[in-house]
Amino acid sequence: MRKVFPLILIAMTACAADRPQRISIDQIPAGAVCDDRALGSFIGQPASADVATKLMGFSRSHTLRWVPVGGVVTMDYSPQRLTVQLDQQNRIASLKCG
Repeated sequence: MRKVFPLILIAMTACAADRPQRISIDQIPAGAVCDDRALGSFIGQPASADVATKLMGFSRSHTLRWVPVGGVVTMDYSPQRLTVQLDQQNRIASLKCG
């Protein structure tokens, strides 16, 4: 058992290293680019200011835009922005950077 535990710990650490860790919005570096790889768990959550703060911290995005069902958005690309599509119940349907 003693030999198995370090291997499990190493495996868990390796998996966690693939996903960005949440940081405070104040700590997002000026040149940071949005990363939406670790945001899948937010699908289905209701839109709120608290969720927006978490999304920005995990994605390292400088701006976030909520897009309601049928909402119109500009097609300009911004690598520092996270776009969050909402469904009819005001829950997160999809997320993507840009």
